Amino acid sequence: MSRLNTEQRQEMIIDEAIKIIHAEGYQSFSIRELAKQVKISEPAIYRHFLNKEDIILGILNRMLDFDHLLEKEILTKKTAQNKIRHFIQFHFDFLENNREMTSILFAEDMFDQSDILRKRLLFIIQKRRSLLTPIIDEGKLNNEIVDVDTPDLLTIILGMIRMIVLEWRLSNFSFPLSQRGKNAIKTLEELIFKN
Repeated sequence: MSRLNTEQRQEMIIDEAIKIIHAEGYQSFSIRELAKQVKISEPAIYRHFLNKEDIILGILNRMLDFDHLLEKEILTKKTAQNKIRHFIQFHFDFLENNREMTSILFAEDMFDQSDILRKRLLFIIQKRRSLLTPIIDEGKLNNEIVDVDTPDLLTIILGMIRMIVLEWRLSNFSFPLSQRGKNAIKTLEELIFKN
């Protein structure tokens, strides 16, 4: 087997960290267990990451990669309504294929313990809001979306995504998330879309 380069090893460490947090929770996540799962020594982990917090930052950076993909996909859509539909469905499709990421999104104790992690997550949330804000404003301007305060519509859309994903996670992933997302989008269309 060939040696992994630094980037590949970091990706492997992050993958295993996500699996451990998903299976056992953030409180059980340790460098010792991570090293065991990755099959390298603890000092080898520290050659790639400063500490647990740095590993979590690596995981959060994956969420930023998701945001780049999301933005790229949304820009291909013509109308504000289609952009919003795609924004929502993209979240559900991604999480259905990466269910372990829900363990990170809902690990509030992790973010309570670190200002750096809390600020990074807040940055990600603000980035999503800033992606969606001009789309909503465009939709209101083009008479595609009801004329309600944009921050309220952001809360409705992002809150709906979060609540459905949380329910899915708490039910042990017992329903198809993508299909539930499609149903939620239909309901949202009736509430905020015109025509």
